Amino acid sequence: MVKQPNGLDVARMMIRRHGLRAQAVALERVAEMRQQHDAAGLDHWQQAYAAIRELRRTDMARAPAERDAATL
Repeated sequence: MVKQPNGLDVARMMIRRHGLRAQAVALERVAEMRQQHDAAGLDHWQQAYAAIRELRRTDMARAPAERDAATL
């Protein structure tokens, strides 16, 4: 059985793939799932969207020197 990625894993992948657009792309997926009446997909992308926001919030709260060191 293949493990489904959780919201945090998806958020990290989205940030790596889409950079600053990750949050907007996740929100697009939320809208798509809502339009398709896909409750499981909607829940998945809402969790990913929330995780992206949280990662961004906590990253912005770190001191600039810490952020720079984390990218090395």
